[in-house]
Amino acid sequence: MSISRTVYRTAVAATAALGLAATTAFAQSDLERRVDRLEQRLEGSALMSLMNEADALRSEVTALRGEIEVLERELEDIRGQQRSLYLDLDERLQALESGASAPAEGSDNELSEPEIEDQNVDEDVIRSAYDEAFGELRNGNYDAAADQFEAFLETYADADLAANARYWLGESHYVQRDFETALSEFQQVLDEHPDSNKRPDAMLKIGYVRLEQGERDRAEEALEAVVEEHPDTTAANLAQQRLDQL
Repeated sequence: MSISRTVYRTAVAATAALGLAATTAFAQSDLERRVDRLEQRLEGSALMSLMNEADALRSEVTALRGEIEVLERELEDIRGQQRSLYLDLDERLQALESGASAPAEGSDNELSEPEIEDQNVDEDVIRSAYDEAFGELRNGNYDAAADQFEAFLETYADADLAANARYWLGESHYVQRDFETALSEFQQVLDEHPDSNKRPDAMLKIGYVRLEQGERDRAEEALEAVVEEHPDTTAANLAQQRLDQL
């Protein structure tokens, strides 16, 4: 009888232990599933948040690119206006300078329209070719102006307007920021036409080109040479103003 009770109690205890173990295992498994679901939700939420942030950044980048393009166009428009204003101002200054430096009537050195060395060539034809090239420059057709000035120099290399044509050929490249070509043309004005009235202007532009190329020392040297060699000229005044800004 006592043996039966012992067996019974042992069986009950074993059953209870098994039930408790099963319950514990089930609870642990359920907890793990709940944790997994929670982690998945959190991961999904974080991923969605990152995706939203990425979309927002893309939109901002697109907007910034658009603003940059607008600013670039505005900058190019401003540069074009500056070029036109510069050409107009330069022409006006040259006209004023020529008028101010004209000697009294009857002087042996009285200024006149440039004489054409080749008497077989009609002066009006040369002047027309020069004016046509200069007109392209004033209208902002810089490539066309450069082509026409080059053609003028090939055809009328010995004309008195050759120095002017060479100078404005350099300007045609300068306003397009082709500084190497412009520098070469301005230097040719100095080398081939040392007595030309465009010499001070060519020297001035050589200084400007050096500044654009980041060669400050050489730029200062060129600008100082304008002031020293050609005082009381428009080019000297402009050179001094630029030196004062450095």
